[in-house]
Amino acid sequence: MATQSKSQFLNDIHSSLKRHYKPSADRDSARLSVLEAVVYGICHENTTREQANQALSRFSDEFFDWNEVRVSGVEEIEERLAGIPEPAERAKRIRRFLRQLFNRTYGFTLDALTKRPLKEALKVLHTYDAFASDYVTATVIQQALGGHAIPIDKISLRALQRLGFTESDIPVLRGILERAVPKNRGAEFLNLLEELAFDTCLDVDPECSRCELRKVCAYALSHKEGKPTPSAARAASSARAPKESIKPAKAKGTDGTHPAPAKRNVPPAKAAKESHPASRATRGKHGGAK
Repeated sequence: MATQSKSQFLNDIHSSLKRHYKPSADRDSARLSVLEAVVYGICHENTTREQANQALSRFSDEFFDWNEVRVSGVEEIEERLAGIPEPAERAKRIRRFLRQLFNRTYGFTLDALTKRPLKEALKVLHTYDAFASDYVTATVIQQALGGHAIPIDKISLRALQRLGFTESDIPVLRGILERAVPKNRGAEFLNLLEELAFDTCLDVDPECSRCELRKVCAYALSHKEGKPTPSAARAASSARAPKESIKPAKAKGTDGTHPAPAKRNVPPAKAAKESHPASRATRGKHGGAK
């Protein structure tokens, strides 16, 4: 990246990922309502696009309208978020947004904001708790307000940082991406980056050896192919660790006592002498009497 502009680097990444994953058209080509985009953003953050699409479809198919969702229990909303991480927390956020919206407008539409300038619309939307998430804000801009935004969550941030982007502040990094990636390619770029993050650029032990970007990724270049993964390295280190020398325990008899030590081998002649220590003294006293 030192000899290449970020725009060119991101363009090369986009081209490589597009050849590999071959994205197909999906709901990103159709505009969502502002309300739907909020719910979609809450469902999509830190999970896959497909899971978010399925959850949004369940709300449409299994509830009469958004008012029914508003008055439902958290457990009922959570059931429609099956397979998505932290479903209870997301269910609470969705219900809170719907209740705030109803309390302020006595309805369930914010589409009048699409006719306002983007800054004015965002000023209104940021009064809702759901917009504390920059990911939800960017999703609504992209999916409902017609603006240029590339939502970044923890999953996509991880992939971008491994590619060499050092910015940890998401709004700052989002600004860099939005200046480098054109609006007409923003949604597709995000989808391709998501494919990468869930396919090879995993949180634990990323599979760099089969990653499409391994030749340009800073992380992959610093972890050359063949170098053991952190978990494998720990396992190998444990296997190489010297084992403690353990002295064999003395055997015990059946009664719990230690058996007597074995007698040392003694030559027969010497043994005979040792076994009769008084024999010579006896011969010396009576040996001359006839």
